[in-house]
Amino acid sequence: MLEQFKKYVDTFDMNDTNIALKYYHSLRVMNICKLISKNAGFNKADIKIAEIIGLLHDYGRFPQWEKYHTYNDHESIDHADLAVELLFNKKQIKNFWIKEEDYDEICNAIKYHNKYKIPDDLSEYSKSLCKIIRDADKLDNFYLLGKDSTNIQETNDSITPKIKSDFEKKQLLDKTDITNPNDIILTHLAYLFDLNYEYSFQYLYDNKMIEKYFNLIKDKEKFKLYFEMINSHIEERVKKNVR
Repeated sequence: MLEQFKKYVDTFDMNDTNIALKYYHSLRVMNICKLISKNAGFNKADIKIAEIIGLLHDYGRFPQWEKYHTYNDHESIDHADLAVELLFNKKQIKNFWIKEEDYDEICNAIKYHNKYKIPDDLSEYSKSLCKIIRDADKLDNFYLLGKDSTNIQETNDSITPKIKSDFEKKQLLDKTDITNPNDIILTHLAYLFDLNYEYSFQYLYDNKMIEKYFNLIKDKEKFKLYFEMINSHIEERVKKNVR
């Protein structure tokens, strides 16, 4: 599985830091999927399915970057839909997973890992796999945000009222409502309102991921309230899990 994935990535330019970034992101997300599914009590077979979903969830990122030189789906192509096209319509999934009875669930999880919400008409099993990859992807993306201050752009603009209002409702933010870079910071934080598994909140808490991100913020006073809100949300879920 890993060997085949490396062969696929090697068809692109691994000297390009943007390609390497997604390669190592995929490996970490695979491992986080394993941790979440194991902690949730999945059996060994289902844990392996969660792992393959984690490994392949960004399969479309590599040709996306090669063709468009951007990871912005709105400016290029939906990378999850591209992954589905390559893996399932062009049958490249056979290089990684031979059990065809698992294809629908793997396909759904990859397709919906980046969408605003999971469709209601999926089976409960399929929804659980979608939730695992969505959690794992958010956790690693948040890890990356907290590593590099260049990921954060701040301006003197006020936070957009719609963004502020939706954040206070503890819901995902609509990217189309973003009007300035400060809104993007709240959008990143709001991703965490969409986490599903208790282990995911524990992972955030144990690794002090909110604290690391906040340390990179220059205008701490402007964002302090929102970081306190997300910290409170995480701590509530962690305490609930302990009980």
